Amino acid sequence: MGKRTSALVMGVVLVPFALSSCSSSSISTDAAEAKAASEDPDHGVWTGEDLKTLLLPVGALPKGYKPDRDYTADSGTHFGATVKKPISNNCTLLETNTWVDAAGIGIASYAQADFQKPSKEEYSEDIDSFRGTDAWTAMTRLRKYVASCATFKDSSGPAVATFKVATKAVPDLGDESFETVLSAAVYEGGQTIVVSRVGHDIVFSENSVYSSDRGSLALGLARRLVANVRVKTGN
Repeated sequence: MGKRTSALVMGVVLVPFALSSCSSSSISTDAAEAKAASEDPDHGVWTGEDLKTLLLPVGALPKGYKPDRDYTADSGTHFGATVKKPISNNCTLLETNTWVDAAGIGIASYAQADFQKPSKEEYSEDIDSFRGTDAWTAMTRLRKYVASCATFKDSSGPAVATFKVATKAVPDLGDESFETVLSAAVYEGGQTIVVSRVGHDIVFSENSVYSSDRGSLALGLARRLVANVRVKTGN
């Protein structure tokens, strides 16, 4: 599956727990689900076409954003391969709109959409669906990845940039969530990425801007995306 890997959009600065009881019916249901999953690893996984219906429309964004069709895609009715690789040590993946590949865990399906302003400020959303407990593993790995990239250099742009990466947990959002903010002295603005797990799915909400808020729009839209996933998938 092709995933978007466009670079971070920032302009060069020209001026300065509880116990619960279980009924026999729920136990039998769980056993049936486990049996089905063991027989079909893709049991219960939504296709990319299904995930696409959970994405936010352009009307959910502030005025000025327009869909970028070149970077709007999904995995259709096909499922990706089961993969497990080491956690990436390439910190520049943080500059991309989605960096789930850094976890080294193969996704089953995905849907993504991108929106840009004429100024090239950008909002990108992505939902990745995983098999079994892979989403839990992926979130743990993504936290380790971002922790290893507290600062990093990138010389692929017009100037060598030293990025500072600030990460914090986001409470009351999905089953587990964190927010990462990227900034560099040689660039205006910054990029905010909110990563949330909702059951077997991981949601990315990213905003790259030239302003001092460094993409705070990402958090509000992440809440709407997570709500869509939670309601429609039952996770």
